[in-house]
Amino acid sequence: MSSGTDRTGENTRYVGRFAPSPTGPLHFGSLVAAVASFLDARHHGGTWLVRMEDLDPPREQAGADTEILRALESAGLEWDGPVLYQGTRYEAYGAALSRLADAGLSFPCGCTRREIGHGPYPGTCRDGLPADRQARSLRLRVDDEPVGFTDAVQG
Repeated sequence: MSSGTDRTGENTRYVGRFAPSPTGPLHFGSLVAAVASFLDARHHGGTWLVRMEDLDPPREQAGADTEILRALESAGLEWDGPVLYQGTRYEAYGAALSRLADAGLSFPCGCTRREIGHGPYPGTCRDGLPADRQARSLRLRVDDEPVGFTDAVQG
């Protein structure tokens, strides 16, 4: 979900979403989450989207996406716009990553999760990938200052 103001202070529209994985029938807990997301979007005068998380082919079940959409419809939920399938959006995601890199807002990182541990990322690759490292991931470049937000539920 997103709403409020963007980094320039401009008002933004509210967008809620539900993103099930097509690995079987819609579970009751997922339906509860969908209803909550739908009602929240409608309450804020926003739109509600469905995005299929079809990125785990070994676990996906043929036709599960259609079953999930039927279950949402039978619960009275109507999404705004086409259902997006993540597996068809690699080009869009690549373009977004390129825009971040071109703007200097991301950097390649060669650190493993084990090396980083449970704390915050120590910035090892922030100023350049060490010579003995290959990029494993891209990281978002964030200024060295506190980042905050107001959570709609927790404050």
